[in-house]
Formats: sequence, structure tokens, C-alpha cells
Amino acid sequence: MKEIPTILSSQEILDKAFRRVKKVVITDLTGSRRAKAEAMGKLSALSNTITAVLNKYVKAFPSLDQIHPFDRELIDITVGLDELRHSLGAIDWARKTVETIRRAELSKMKSASIRSEITKILNSAYGRISSVMNRITKELEFLNVARDKLKDIPGINPDEIVVVVSGCPNVGKSQIVARISSGKPVIASYPFTTKGVTIGHMQMGYDRVQVMDTPGLLDRELDARNDIELQAIAALEHLANIVMFVFDASESCGYTIEAQKNLRDQIVATFSNVPIIMVCNKSDLAASDLGLNISAVTGEGIDILTSEIEKAIKNLNSA
Repeated sequence: MKEIPTILSSQEILDKAFRRVKKVVITDLTGSRRAKAEAMGKLSALSNTITAVLNKYVKAFPSLDQIHPFDRELIDITVGLDELRHSLGAIDWARKTVETIRRAELSKMKSASIRSEITKILNSAYGRISSVMNRITKELEFLNVARDKLKDIPGINPDEIVVVVSGCPNVGKSQIVARISSGKPVIASYPFTTKGVTIGHMQMGYDRVQVMDTPGLLDRELDARNDIELQAIAALEHLANIVMFVFDASESCGYTIEAQKNLRDQIVATFSNVPIIMVCNKSDLAASDLGLNISAVTGEGIDILTSEIEKAIKNLNSA
């Protein structure tokens, strides 16, 4: 996710703006002319500070209509799309309203000639702007919480090829990711699972490939998942360019071949538009005709698996 600044409370924004107001001093005029120029300067300092801060917040968050569907689903799971849209909309409303108040009150000040009238207009503007800011207190609080949650989500580049590794628990998925990655994979935290997501990288010619093992998602049947997990799987459908399904023919993972086949069939149905590479890990314990025989422990067959991934990428690039 893009970097988002700390979101100040409505009172903190007002305090910041009024500190700017105190710095406005006119020394080259006298009388009512000085009072008018100073009042106009103070009002502009207040409104400009507030609108600049609010505009920065709106622009700092991802554009929800333009981001990749995976990121959009991830945001929905993490903080809620509707709540985020509402809060950002409220902040932008406040920005526009403060600017409208500034223009209207400056126009009144220009027509005023008595110092007391100018002061009254300025104080009225202060009150109206403060009232607007107080109306978005909850939205600013929500955005600050959302910011804290979103900044901790590891970045996945949807413009790069993504290989998603699936299969029953304990079949050796994370070991495979480590074997085929050019560097040490990272363990990342995502809101859709309490387990760490292993992310590795491969370099295939000009293509940088991201390899993901998502424990707790693509390792059991769909009817055993909650709504957030199902939504996360939908997000992965937007992200995955290639899916790898891993069998354990030795059944030392604790799942029978039949159970593994049932999961495979669901994965194939879910990712029906994505090329799927079938792999049998732990070939040092048992071989099978269910897929490419490899061993993440000994390294047997890893070069063949890498070639299959490269072949699938070439097919994607030529499509």
C-alpha cells in the first residue's frame, strides 16, 4: 500500500491552523485598512491550512475506483470499502465547504468598512469553519485507524506475474517457495489469515515473478471457510496469473490422496481461467503420476518445475 501520513484529529488540525493565524501581522497599514487586511489574511491562513491538510489526506489514500481489484478486495477485508469511501467523501466535503466559507466571508470583509464589523465577520467565519471540522471528527478518527491497518499490509505488485501455491496443509508449499526463489522468502502478515504468507521472487528473463503460499486459504475445501476467507480467495482470483497445486503422494501430510484430489478439483474450478501446474512433492518418499515429481528437501525435479513455470509465463506473454 502507498504511504499514508498520520491523520490528525479535527481539533489538532484546527490548532495547527490557528497557530498559522497568529503569525499573520500587517505592519504597513493603519486603522480600518489594517484591520481589514489582517482579518482577510487570518481567514485565508486558517482556511488554506485546513484545506491543504484535508486535501493531502484524500490524495494519500488509494483511488478506490482505479486500484487493482486485489488491492480493492484487500482494503474491503481490512477496513471496509463503504466506510472508507464515506470517510474520504466527508473529508472532501469539509475541504470544499471550508473553501466556500472563505470565499463568502472574504467578500463580506471587502465590503465592510468598520473595524467592529470586520471582527464580527472574522469571528463568524472562525465559528463556521470550526463547526465544519467538528462534524468530521469521527471520519478523521476512522481514517487514522484505517491508515494504521493499511500501512502494515505488505505490498504485492499486481503488474508483476504472481504464482499462487495451493494444496493441503503440510504438503511442503512454503519449502517449494523457498526452493524456487532467488532469495530468502519473506513471511508477511495479511488480514485474511492468522498465519504468515510466504512470498518469494524469481527472475524469469525480463519477468520478475512473485510466488505466494497462502496458508489458511487454499488448503481446505470451500465449505469450511468463513466469509472473509472466501472474499480473500476472490481477491486471489484477481491476482493469480499461475496457480501451482501441490500433492503429497506419501500422505505424510495427514491427508489422503482422495482428500487432496477433492481440494484440487475445487481449486481448478475456482481458478478456471488460470493455468495450473500440478506438482507432487516429497518424491523422495513416494512418486506419483498426479503431477511433476519433485522434492523440496533434496531439490529433485526443481529444475523441471522452474522450466514449467517459465513455459507458462511465455504462454501468458504470447497470449
